[in-house]
Amino acid sequence: MKNWERRFIEIFFIVFLFIIIFVFSQFISKFIYLPDFLNLNYKLGLDIAGGSILTYESNLSQVEDKKETMEMLKDVIERRINFFGINEPKVTYSIIDQIGRVYVELPGIKDPKEAINYLGQTPYLEFYAPKEIGTSTEWEPTGLTGKYLKKSNVDYHPATLEPVVSLEFNEEGAKIFAQLTEKYLNQPLAIVLDGNIISSPVVKEVIKDGKAQISGNFSLKEAKLLSRRLNEGTLPVAVSLVGQKSITGSYGSEFILFVIKSGIITFLLISLFMVIYYRLTGFISVISLFVYLILNLFIYKVFGVVLTLAGIIGFLLSIGMAIDGNILILERIKEEIKKGKSGLSLIKDGFSRSWTSIRDSNITTLISVAILYFFTSSFVRGFALTLGIGVIINLFTAVFLTRILMTRFFVKNA
Repeated sequence: MKNWERRFIEIFFIVFLFIIIFVFSQFISKFIYLPDFLNLNYKLGLDIAGGSILTYESNLSQVEDKKETMEMLKDVIERRINFFGINEPKVTYSIIDQIGRVYVELPGIKDPKEAINYLGQTPYLEFYAPKEIGTSTEWEPTGLTGKYLKKSNVDYHPATLEPVVSLEFNEEGAKIFAQLTEKYLNQPLAIVLDGNIISSPVVKEVIKDGKAQISGNFSLKEAKLLSRRLNEGTLPVAVSLVGQKSITGSYGSEFILFVIKSGIITFLLISLFMVIYYRLTGFISVISLFVYLILNLFIYKVFGVVLTLAGIIGFLLSIGMAIDGNILILERIKEEIKKGKSGLSLIKDGFSRSWTSIRDSNITTLISVAILYFFTSSFVRGFALTLGIGVIINLFTAVFLTRILMTRFFVKNA
């Protein structure tokens, strides 16, 4: 065995020990203290964990670029949800005629009222002008909305010392604001939040720096809350809640426990078969398969892969492919042993003869996975993602790791 291979095995299994601790942190933390960053939970989809689905609707009849507006609306809602740390929310939208709809899936939030609270407080900021110059009784939209907002801060009014919310618009918004203040000089300009006029200050001068203030007799706490919500994202168009649904997990924790128990029993039975039938080479393959399982779980946990029923099926299928790849290698090695080969040539020829079949089957599977992931529904994507991850990890464990381990056991002086 070469020095780099020996060193690789030593370093890999030291790192692998920490990976095992990370994968099973929820169980291990019951007995010993673990830092918080190790105690991540696996993310479960709606079909397993349950949750809520909210549907919002917006009238796009006055919007020119409907798709861009809906993309902005989707981004704002996602930022709002992510602020509260909800596991893997899913936000999609559709546009039919002049109506845009946003569908928000929130795994783990089983009370629709709680879900509405997360999103219902996202502010929609607008500026209104008098419908006719000289009157302040009727208002009309000016086109300047929260989508042009760059940032918001809490300041104090220089005269009254009351908390105010300061606004700073981006370059495009600053130009619109300058045009409005020039057009409505010495006229009121209403600041409207969620359809309610907060204040209607009179424009005293042309404002070209893109800065404004919202003063509405706020307490400091209210001003900070409004400023924070504005920074999290103001809605580019007004929305209304048109549907809410609570989903009870179809499978729940009992299903997960059943899958885990079934997986352990299956792995033990397969391991027993491989050790009995293939002896030492079978034992080495069992080590490789165990590493394969742990690395999959590690990827799911560290990258927050959402485990749905389809995703779990993809994972189980990838395990079958990993076992198939290992058996193919063991059979080729067995054939080489019958030819009288041993040592380094046995390992080299056994792996080279099996590599072509393993490579071709895995590449065709990855192509299928890519098609399923990019051109099908979200349900199928979960299946494609876990299957694809499994195939890639299998190429490492079955072909690379197994070969190094067999070289270590069979070629003492290589």
